[in-house]
Order: sequence, then structure tokens, then C-alpha cells
Amino acid sequence: MLFDHIAVVGVGMIGGSFALAARRAELAQHITGWDGGRSLDRAVSSGVIDAVEEAFESGAVCNADLIYLAAPIGAIIDFLTTRAASIKPGAIVTDAGSTKQEICDAARKGLPGEIAFVGGHPMAGSQKSGLDYAYAHLFEDAPYVVVSSNEGFKRSAAVDTVLEMIQAIGGRPLMLTAEQHDRAVARVSHAPQLVSTALSVALLKTRGGDEMLNLAGPGLADMTRLAESNWSMWEDICRSNSEEIAEALADVVRELEITRLRVDSGDFRALGEAFKSAGDLVARIRRAKNNGGS
Repeated sequence: MLFDHIAVVGVGMIGGSFALAARRAELAQHITGWDGGRSLDRAVSSGVIDAVEEAFESGAVCNADLIYLAAPIGAIIDFLTTRAASIKPGAIVTDAGSTKQEICDAARKGLPGEIAFVGGHPMAGSQKSGLDYAYAHLFEDAPYVVVSSNEGFKRSAAVDTVLEMIQAIGGRPLMLTAEQHDRAVARVSHAPQLVSTALSVALLKTRGGDEMLNLAGPGLADMTRLAESNWSMWEDICRSNSEEIAEALADVVRELEITRLRVDSGDFRALGEAFKSAGDLVARIRRAKNNGGS
């Protein structure tokens, strides 16, 4: 066991899945959870956590060796800013936030030196949210970014422990700076979400949309699946990574305009070449996923 006690802050799909994965991997003797005062009775009764963590509500010192922050980005930043007094010296704090620069800045400013912070982001999950979708195998074979709050990404004992933890729950650790992470996820995660949302809104605004939807097949379902995502989570993502997301969307808009012009002008050779290039990329993504990222 890596830890005697793990405390999970935010026991939804990601936090619940981490608790289940940690239990399955026997990472800790005791796992508690806290969700900002919301009831966790079902998380306890279903065995996701052993007990509710009372320290963060009462202001006492939490006995956890590892605190796993799986709340929305704004709530993670608030925790790092306001709850440092409830974290015992020598503990490791890590997070699962979808953007990293603002979270790492908050950790650097809010946590004392005797508490180690290691930023993280599991590239796992879905458009669903909540404890009902928690799954012990969620992280298996998924990339899991690790970012140290130290300038220049210095390896430390805490970073090594988090890397070992990720491997124990089946994830594939990938070390990046906060800036590298936020630039990459704007393109591989955030832009796809917003493109899916924009496509869905465009369909809603199209005259005769109800009749069109009767013709919808699996292709449209695939393209709009992400539009089911919860705005309460995505608002924080868009606010905390706005510059990179705007740049990524500008690239998509540019390619859409090129595609529109090719269709309008009848330049189908160029359009066919674009199809081939896009197909090659999809094949590369599929191979990387099937080969565990290699």
C-alpha cells in the first residue's frame, strides 16, 4: 500500500472512479470522501468510500496522506486557496482538473512548502457525470498527465509516488508542463467539445429541424455525443483556458471555411486529399489507442 489514508474531494464520476480504482489496487487502508457539504451517504453505502471526511468542513486537520481533488476547476482552486490549514504536513495533494496552469498557480500560492502538490489530469471519462458513472477500470490504458508545480518540472519523491499510483490504477503517465498540457487539451479535448456543441446548435436553428432529425443516423449521434456534456463543468474549462481554446477553434474555423470554398467552387480533388489526410490521422489515433499510446 502506498498510503494509509486517501481523501477524495469531489466524489463524482472521476473521484468515485479513482476511489474504486484505488481500492481495487489496494493503494490505501482507508478512503474517505468530501463533496463540499453535499450528502455522500450513497458513496458510503455502495462502498465507494469508507466514510465521509469531516475535517474539511470542521476546519480540523485531515489525516490523509494523499488528497485527490476531483471537483470542478473552480472548486479545486477554492480548496487550494482556503483549505491548506486542514492538510497535514507531509501530505501529497494531486488533482484531476481539465486545465492546469491556474490550478498549479493556486497550489503554488496557497499551499505551504511542507505540502507537496502534483498536478494531474486523467484523459478518461465521458460526457456523463456523477457517481452513477463511477467505474473502477476507468483509467486503464488511458493517458494520465502529471504536472509538478515546481518551475521547470523538477522530479521529486511526491511526483514519483503519484507516477506509481497512476500505474497501479492502470493509467499511462505522461509528464508535461502546465503550458504544454493546456495547449494540447485545447485541441484534442476542448475544441471537439465546442465543435460538437456548435453543430448541435446549428441543427436546432435550421428550418425544418424536426423533420431532419427523423433521418439522423449513427454518424450524427457520434458527432453530437459530446453536446450532452454538463455546462457547469465546461464553464470552468472555458474560463481557465480561454486563449488556447480560442486559438484552437480559429484553426477549426479556418479549415471549415476552406472546406466550404472547395465545395462551392467544385474543387473536389483538394477535398478528396483532405479526406485522405483526415483518414490517415484517424488511423494513427486508432493505432495509438490500440497500442497503449506507443
